[in-house]
Amino acid sequence: MSKRLTAVQQPYEISTLVRNLRHHKILLLMPEGENRTKMEQQIRRIGCRLHAQWPPPQEIDSFYQIVILGLTAVIETDQAFHWDVSHPPAALVLVVEYENPLVLQYSLSLNAQAIIGLPFHPMGVMSNLLLSLQEYKQTRSMLKTIRNLESKLSSSEHIEQAKYYLSQAKQLSLENAYKVMRQTAMERRQPIGELAKEIIADYRKSQPKELP
Repeated sequence: MSKRLTAVQQPYEISTLVRNLRHHKILLLMPEGENRTKMEQQIRRIGCRLHAQWPPPQEIDSFYQIVILGLTAVIETDQAFHWDVSHPPAALVLVVEYENPLVLQYSLSLNAQAIIGLPFHPMGVMSNLLLSLQEYKQTRSMLKTIRNLESKLSSSEHIEQAKYYLSQAKQLSLENAYKVMRQTAMERRQPIGELAKEIIADYRKSQPKELP
């Protein structure tokens, strides 16, 4: 029964993905020519909003959700392409004419979500766009989780440090110092991590400066 249910659901899910894809804005970075024209025609046939230009801009506008880059053209014409791998502004799809160590090195360093090979064929463009978006969303979610964990770790370290400083200043046990911090944070409706930073800053200001 579960298999039949899955089979019924799949067409609806795919159609939803395709419908959602049509609402996305795509930046196509390829030099003018036959391959760019064919790519433009296929993307417009899918129904996506498209802007094509060459050379690549200094900065990618947050207006776009997918960037399609003619990587071979970038390498052969020595064009600059600025891409923040740690905080990618959009899903990245590369267009390559051939494979060699340099192309592979660039592809890996850019951490692209999909690659379309030339000569151009309309089959696979939609699937690569869909896969790139899904991969980008997963990557963005993972990066957000990592940042949240790093923030929690930093906050925890600040709390431990503030707890120690407060216990020294007020002659309290560490447990009671934390209780005071928690009560103060609740009264102020302030995150305890932010309160901890204030306690650390105040404690350091109160300490006598070392003589030169």
